[in-house]
Amino acid sequence: MRAAFRTLGCKVNQVETEALLGFLKALEPEVVPLEAGADLVVINTCAVTTTAEADARKEIRRARRANPEAFIVVTGCYAELSPEAVRELGADAVVPNSCKAELPKVILEHFGLPADPITTPPNEFWGAGERGLLNSRVRAFLKVQDGCQAGCAYCIIPRLRGKERHRDYREALAEAEALLRMGIQEIVLTGVRLGSYRGHPRGLAGLVEDLHHLGAKVRLSSIEPEDTGEDLLGVIARYAPGVRPHLHLSLQTGSDRLLRLMGRRYDKAYYRQLVRRAYELIPGFALTTDVIAGLPTETEEEHRETLAFLEELRPTRVHAFTYTPRPKTRAASMPQVPPEVR
Repeated sequence: MRAAFRTLGCKVNQVETEALLGFLKALEPEVVPLEAGADLVVINTCAVTTTAEADARKEIRRARRANPEAFIVVTGCYAELSPEAVRELGADAVVPNSCKAELPKVILEHFGLPADPITTPPNEFWGAGERGLLNSRVRAFLKVQDGCQAGCAYCIIPRLRGKERHRDYREALAEAEALLRMGIQEIVLTGVRLGSYRGHPRGLAGLVEDLHHLGAKVRLSSIEPEDTGEDLLGVIARYAPGVRPHLHLSLQTGSDRLLRLMGRRYDKAYYRQLVRRAYELIPGFALTTDVIAGLPTETEEEHRETLAFLEELRPTRVHAFTYTPRPKTRAASMPQVPPEVR
């Protein structure tokens, strides 16, 4: 059976797509490009911005045009946000995030194969079954956390991913061992709010240390500044470069007023001190970050303040994107910066 997979958005989505492929072994899928005439198309969508929504709609339409007879399954955040729109675009099955672990059952039953305990993920973290690897044979993402309760004013993700859940560290280590047996050399820990991880008695720092002792190279995906404590910095410093000396610390804005207004849980002084401490402790430390341009009520002076703060911090890379109002978020009801200014 020919199967095409398209993953949009975050690394958590990528993990879930690859885990799904592992649970479809009974179909003996041959992974093909979207335009290659697939029998099955799975699109794992994002909805963090209006641009992400537009990309999801584009992919669904493209999949239907290229594969008119295929069974098209759409999942992810856009499926959670707008299931009816997804159906109207041509999806045969819509599986929202809240039901994502049912994906193997939906697909296998469509193709006449039974779903059983072997083909059913035990939980939303998909267990320690064999993973399909779609993008790399050297690096793999390991999902250890889902959901977010931070309540940032601009963010729709808590509505789409739900409350925070944390994977038991023993299950995470079992999957890591399976990945290492497959030849994976570097494991990237990921989650919707990774730094809040509480599935290990010592939190994220304890899990990183245990993974290092398994023999894995370890990297962290994006992490919130307020979740990055001295214990985590210490573990990275102790085991670098095996634990990669890099942190992606989301900044979002260099204005203290906007940080408070958007419900962020730190200020510039805290962020500055955290970065300085990381440079002090971690040999070869590299910082990356992201910022949002045009947050509600942002002034030109505050925009310049953000640029000046970035100049001070000197991150190796900045992911900058334009704010777009998201439905039912607090920021959407605030005075908006004109789109042409953002």
